[in-house]
This record gives sequence, structure tokens and C-alpha cells, in this order.
Amino acid sequence: MTVQFEGLRADGTKVPAPAWIEASLKLNEGRDPLGLQTTTQDRLMPVLLPGILELSRRARYFSFHAFLLAEYRDRHLAADGNTLSAFIKRREWEYGLAVLRCPRDCGSSPVGARKLSGLAMGSGPFGRGESVESAFGGYGLYYRSPMAEFGIVARTGTLLGGRPIPIDVLYDTDRARRLANTFKSAVEHTAYYQRVMWTADDLSADVIDEYAHVACLCRLRELPEERDAVHAALFGTDTPDAEALSIVVGENSELLGVDDGPTAVGEVFSEAGVRQRRLSVGHYLSLLDTDPSIVASETAYRDALWSPSAPRSEAHAVVAGQWAALIAKDVWQEALCSVWSEFCRAGLTRTRDLGRGLTWDEVRRVAAGLAAGQPDLDPTSLTTALAAQLAAGTLAVSNADGTDVDVATAPLDDLRRLTSRLDTASSGLVVVLELARRMEGRAGDGWQKAAGIRSGWQPSIAGVIAALGSHLTDSPTVADTLWWLVSRFVIPVHERIAYSKLPELTFRFRWEDGLLRFYDHGIGRFPLAAVRNAPLSSLTWDLGLWSETDDDKRPATLTARGMRFVEEVLG
Repeated sequence: MTVQFEGLRADGTKVPAPAWIEASLKLNEGRDPLGLQTTTQDRLMPVLLPGILELSRRARYFSFHAFLLAEYRDRHLAADGNTLSAFIKRREWEYGLAVLRCPRDCGSSPVGARKLSGLAMGSGPFGRGESVESAFGGYGLYYRSPMAEFGIVARTGTLLGGRPIPIDVLYDTDRARRLANTFKSAVEHTAYYQRVMWTADDLSADVIDEYAHVACLCRLRELPEERDAVHAALFGTDTPDAEALSIVVGENSELLGVDDGPTAVGEVFSEAGVRQRRLSVGHYLSLLDTDPSIVASETAYRDALWSPSAPRSEAHAVVAGQWAALIAKDVWQEALCSVWSEFCRAGLTRTRDLGRGLTWDEVRRVAAGLAAGQPDLDPTSLTTALAAQLAAGTLAVSNADGTDVDVATAPLDDLRRLTSRLDTASSGLVVVLELARRMEGRAGDGWQKAAGIRSGWQPSIAGVIAALGSHLTDSPTVADTLWWLVSRFVIPVHERIAYSKLPELTFRFRWEDGLLRFYDHGIGRFPLAAVRNAPLSSLTWDLGLWSETDDDKRPATLTARGMRFVEEVLG
């Protein structure tokens, strides 16, 4: 934005307009206005499924990227991050072309698919390019962090001889070597590897198609040695040590600009992380065995996590409790999001009607008015009476189609989706009360640990429900409880978050001169953070732990490998 003013001097000549004034605030809707997504993304998921990111979805990318790092090392290429980044992104581009031209037409989506999809449909030759406009490409975005946590990669900055290494390298462990070597074994006979990979020439269709035949993502489950190497990378325990890093770097110490004889390894994986990853994947497979629809249905996945079958062991009970707590937290998020969304709409409407911000009392009246949503609740009735209706199973709420939903018997994820679609504060209140009722009696180490995880902005789900119980002991009305939700979990939290984002302006409202001013700046809902149903489904398929069937009632089934894994991990 430029602000210009012109004027006249005393002699009548014009004063030039300044053109250098620029807006100091940048409008940005913001992605997590109440700090609830971060509880899942940054606190819960690293505990429940360490090392698996939401977009770390295809298992063969682990062996592919290990192969690239090994080739880069073996050919003594420059120990420079920018050069390594360009190398990886160019190889990902070529690999993406091959995946999109899979002779099986498998439908796999490689890194850089948006750039490549139109090009791959052509007859060639294909020009060279880079996968994505980000440092280290898809490796940097989706696979670098997991491979470091698996103990496969020593990242830039890992200490060697008291000095940080300048680029990522593979640890010299059996798991890392197998991972790189098995992918190489699959492709080393191709014209692409023997010649074209190391040139800047255009790529012929014949070269790419030959590469696709052996390298496509879908082929991993048919290559036992490579599949087992990837399985070991995710679930193995040969912790690297200083000697392992010495060997892998020692051959190229002059290249890397470091001396032999490392004194420390900067980043290694933990056996606790491996154990947790094994337990979570085993739990997922046990859910699939009971309800195969979870491989494609997020609703089925969430319901299965909340209400799993009886645990097979004490360790299984712990991990099942952890994942159930995640589901409870997401139901709370959707319910509070309904309160937030309608509060923002109602507050903005009232602000426009008055032509000014709202006083404290006016804000409280706006909150009380949220009771008249769907369902239409009496703001003067006791919240405990509403909770009693839920306990007695006598409360029904009409969904967006007008069909009554029996709140007491509906699956929990149906209630989450109900309040999300109604987008009303009153439905959010009903769902919070029902969630509190269903959480009664939940116990166990896993449940307690995960339910007690909070973010820097919001309390844990256990803390929320405990606070709600204390609130209800004062016999509040529905209006009081809606105000309690708004004044405790919405207004102060959002203001703190928005102030922390400055100079990006993400406020939906803020107090100014004693009045709460609302902004027409993204007043809708905010999404849930991903809970790994997609990567769990695709990674376990790639590893041959389950297969599709022709049975509509059981579209998926555990393989013999999958059943052995469940028995080994869960008992």
C-alpha cells in the first residue's frame, strides 16, 4: 500500500508526493487460530507415531533416497548442500516421470506430480527438471526427518571430529547399506542408471519406461530383499555409533572437509521411538483385521481408534489408550471450533449493527445468544439438566438433512461430524458434554499420558474435561457454560496467538479501548490436523502387511507377514 499526499510550496510549486510508505501489517487468515492443531501436530503425533510424517506415504522412497545419498557419496560429488539439493531434486524429477508412466498404470502419485502429470502423458523425449521448489525436494520435505529418526541418515551438522559435517550422509550400518543397495540392485541394469542418470540429455520414453518397469513405487512389495530392507529401516534397532559414522565419512573425509576420528554423533534414533512405532503400526493392523474399511475411510479409522477390540497384551492396551486420547482431543477441537465459528459470525454481525466494537457485557450477551442454534437450547436452563438428558439417552439433535441423531448412541465420530456440519455453538456444547460422559472410566497409562498432553496455547483434553466438571459443580445455565467456553478457550487464547504472529495480522477480534472489535477476516472453521490414516494405510500396503480383496464386506485382509508382525509386536 502506498499513501501519497501532494502540496504546494509558498511560491506555488508542487511538493512531490512521498511514495515510500508501505503497510507494516500483512493480512493473513492464519491456520490455527486457537492453537489446537499444534497439540496434534507438534505434541501428540511425535509421541504416538515418531518418524512418520503425514506425507511420508510411500515406503520405496526410503530406499530410493538412501540410494541417491549413496551414489552421491560414492561418486565423490561436492560436499555442498546446494549441490546435493539440486542432485536430489533432479533425480526425483526423473523418478516421478517413471512412476507416472508405470506400465501397470498403478496410479501412484510421486513427488512433483503436479509439475509432471501433463509431461508424463507425452511421447517424449522429456526435458530435465527439478521436482519441487524446496530445499532437497521431496526428500527434504517428507523423508529426510524420518530417515534421520530411523538412524539411516546423519544430517548436516552432525558432529564428526568435533566439527559439523556439511551435507547429509548415510550411516555405515547394515540397515542403511541394505536400504541403498537393494534399490540399486533393482535398477543398476537399466540404461537410465548406466548412462542417462549422469548426463544432462533429454530423456527418451524408452529409457524412462524401462526404469519405470523396475523402479515404480508399486513394485516394492514384490521385491523381498528391498521390502525387508525398508521394513528393517522403519522397525530395526541397530543403533549407529561414532564408529559407524567414521566409516561412512572416513572414506571421503577430505571431500567433506573434516578429519578422521569422530568424537560424537549428533543425531541418532532412539530404541524407545522404534518400539513406539512398532506398537502403533501393530495396533493399526489389529484394527484393520477387525474392520478392513479403515484403510480407505477416515470415519471408520477414527471410530476404530476410539472403540478398539480388547487388547492382546499390556503393551497393546497402552498404545490403544494413547490413540483413543487423540480421538477425544479431536472431538473437543471440532466442538470448540463450532463455538468459535458461530461466536465470530455473531460478533461481527453485532459489531456491524452497532457500528463499533462490543463492551464486555455485550460480548457476554452475544455468547448467551449462541444457545439459539441447532439444537435450539434454553439459555436459562441448567447445563447439568442437559447433561442428564444425555445420560438418560433422551436427547436427539437434527443433522443438516433434518434427520434426528440420537446423541447417546451415535458413534463418536458421527458426533464430531455432526457439530462440524451444523457449525453451531449449541451443537458444540452438546458434543462436549457427551464427550465428557464417554470419557468417564477411561484409564490406563497410555490414555492418561496422551490425554494429559497439552500445547503452549491450550490445555490437554484431560484438563478440559476436569475443568468442565468443576464448572458444572456451580450449577451454571447453558448461557453461563457457553460464556465459560468463549471466555476461557476462545477470546484470550486467540488474542495471545494473534499477537504472537505480528506483523502478520491474523486477528478475528481483539480488545481495543475497552471494546472487542471483530474483523471480517476468515471467520470460518479451521481443520483438524492429520492423524496419519493415509500414511499408515499406504506404508503398510507397500510393506506387504495387508492386501486388497474382492470381497465388498472385507475389502482388505492381513497377509501372513502382517499377522506375524501383529503377533510379534502385540502378543
